[in-house]
Amino acid sequence: MNTRLTSQETDACLWLLERGLVQIRAACWSKDVDKAEALADALHNLPRLLIGTPEEWTIASFERLFLDSLVAKHPEFAGLREELRARLPNPGQPSTS
Repeated sequence: MNTRLTSQETDACLWLLERGLVQIRAACWSKDVDKAEALADALHNLPRLLIGTPEEWTIASFERLFLDSLVAKHPEFAGLREELRARLPNPGQPSTS
């Protein structure tokens, strides 16, 4: 596990992964391949953050590299990013971890 993350940050990331998988399933049911692909493309990187490789990744860099582009393409997923932030130690703020 990534020892640079607090347990609250790890829980927030696991919540995001779970919610994202549910959204992917829903997109597949409705045959919205573009949404399913975009979500999977962003979220498949989350386990690497949780494992701790690459070491320079943080929740903030994960947001910047993957969630921001997801939300730019599919604004309806902005709630995932906002809920992630709300679950972090400083709710509403991008994480510095």
